[in-house]
Amino acid sequence: MRSRRLAARLASAVALSALTTAVGAAAQQPAPAPAGAPPAPLAQTLTGTARADYETGKNLFGNGDFANAFIKFQRAHESSKDARLLWNMVVCTSRMHRYAQLLALVERLRREDSGVLLPEDWAQIDDLERNARGLVGHLDVAVSERDAEVTIDGEPIGKTPLSGEVIVDAGTRHIRVFKPGFKEHVRVESVAPGSHLAIEVRLAPQVHAGRLSVVASPGDRIALDGKLLGQGRWDGAVSSGHHVLRVTAPGMVPYESQIVIQDEALSSVRVGLTPLERTAGVPVWAWITGAALVVAAAAVVTGGVLLQPEPAPPIRGTLGDARPTGLGGRW
Repeated sequence: MRSRRLAARLASAVALSALTTAVGAAAQQPAPAPAGAPPAPLAQTLTGTARADYETGKNLFGNGDFANAFIKFQRAHESSKDARLLWNMVVCTSRMHRYAQLLALVERLRREDSGVLLPEDWAQIDDLERNARGLVGHLDVAVSERDAEVTIDGEPIGKTPLSGEVIVDAGTRHIRVFKPGFKEHVRVESVAPGSHLAIEVRLAPQVHAGRLSVVASPGDRIALDGKLLGQGRWDGAVSSGHHVLRVTAPGMVPYESQIVIQDEALSSVRVGLTPLERTAGVPVWAWITGAALVVAAAAVVTGGVLLQPEPAPPIRGTLGDARPTGLGGRW
C-alpha cells in the first residue's frame, strides 16, 4: 500500500514538472503576427547570401547605381523567391528607363506575389505600368523560315514563329535574324512611342561560292584545278575554298598559283606569261608566280538618333514598416 502511494506521488510530480516546462516554453515564444499585418521588412526575413545581396543592392540603389542594384536584387530573389525583390527590380528598371523590361517584370510580379505586397505597393505598380505602356512600341516580326533566332539590341527574343508582338522601348532598335545555312538579316528600325510595326524578313540561303575573274593574253589557256575554263579571259562562279589556277601557252613559261575563293567575294587575277627564250640560265621555278586579289564588299549600317522619351513622374514607395520613402519598392 505504501509503495503504491509513493508511485502515485512521483507520477504527480512528473506531470506537474512537464506542465511547468510547457508553460515556460510557451511564454518564451513570440506572439504570432495579427491577421492582415504587413510582413516583416526584408532586412529581417532574408538570410544568408540573399540578405547580403539585398543589402548591397540597397546601398547601390541609394548611390544611383541602378543597373548593379538590379543585378543584386535579382540574385537575392533567385535565392529567396520573395516577390518584394521583384518590386525593387521594377523600380530599378523605371529609373533606367527600361520600360519594356518593366512591363515584363510587372506581369511576373502579378503571378508570383503571394500577399507580401501591400495595397499601396500595387497602387504604385499600377501607375508605373500605365506610364510605361505609353513609352514602348510593338513589333510584329514575321520570318520566312522556322526556328530562326531573333535578337533585338543583342537580347534574345526567341525562335520563329514568335508567339506574338514584341514590346520594345521607343527609339532606334537593332534587329538581327539568323539561322544556320541562311544569310544573316540585320536591320535598324525607329520605333515611336505607342507604335505598332509589322516587320517581314525573308532569309536567303547561304551560298558558299564567290567569283573568279582571270585576264590573260589572247590564246592563253586558263585551267582551274586541272579543268580547262577558256582562253584569254574567264569570269564565273567558283565554290569557296582553295583552288589551283594554271595559265599556259605554247612557247611560254606556265603560270600556276593557289588562290582562295571567299563567300560572295570577287577574286581577280591578271596574268602575263613570259617567253621561254627569256628564261635562259634562270631556273623555271623563278618565273612561275601567282597572285590573287580579293575584293570584298563591306556593309555599312546607319541608324537614327535614339528617341528620348519624357521621364516618368516621380514614384513613391514604402519601407517594410509602411513608412513613406519616396524611393518606390520594398526596403
